[in-house]
Amino acid sequence: MERQNIKMGGGRWVSSFQSRVLDSNAILGYAFKADIKHYFETVDHETLIDIIQNKIKDQDVLWLIRKILENHKIEIPGKGMPLGNLTSQFFANVYLHELDLFVKHKLKAKYYLRYVDDFVILHRNKRVLEEWKFYIDTFLRQHLQIELHPQKSSIILLRKGLTLLGFRMFYYYKLLKKSNMRRALKRLEKLRIKYDGKEITYEQVLCSLNGWFGYAKMGNTYNFRNKIILLFNDLFSGQ
Repeated sequence: MERQNIKMGGGRWVSSFQSRVLDSNAILGYAFKADIKHYFETVDHETLIDIIQNKIKDQDVLWLIRKILENHKIEIPGKGMPLGNLTSQFFANVYLHELDLFVKHKLKAKYYLRYVDDFVILHRNKRVLEEWKFYIDTFLRQHLQIELHPQKSSIILLRKGLTLLGFRMFYYYKLLKKSNMRRALKRLEKLRIKYDGKEITYEQVLCSLNGWFGYAKMGNTYNFRNKIILLFNDLFSGQ
């Protein structure tokens, strides 16, 4: 039931940094882990259009983009994008590409990773990260009309582990978050219910589980994956 092993880019990136700040088996670095406050609800339409206009000059395309943004039911005029919409995912990355450029070229951060509106910067010096946090929040407010989430943006000791992309990452291993484990078990039960109701086929069940296994194998999840296999065999015995 398991497929190919998909390596986790974020894991390699963290390990690369940790190997450089390892001193007598002690990790000395820090991580600035941040989140944009109410990101999809606060993206400014005019700012987004200005960014896109730097690359796209076709007025018909720009008109269509405006219509897509305007047709979204918004709470604040001129702001926000629909969650789950494919165009929103694209626009979200276009918008925060400005942050990517600022962090990489202005701050000269070497270890930076962003996934939609969550991002992490690693550095050996905590004071440097504190300064960067201030500069980033200022940049976001002044240039993109968004801000860091005060409760979800902090600087942590890297040796305590870094939560990223559903895993708790340490120097020697990566653990799947317990909340993700619980969701995986519930997901399997829901698949059985849908299968019993003839909403999905057995092949679709396998396809869904194989996708999850590809993700789970990025971490140290051997025992939990075996638990899932045993539960699967019990729920779908005789199939």
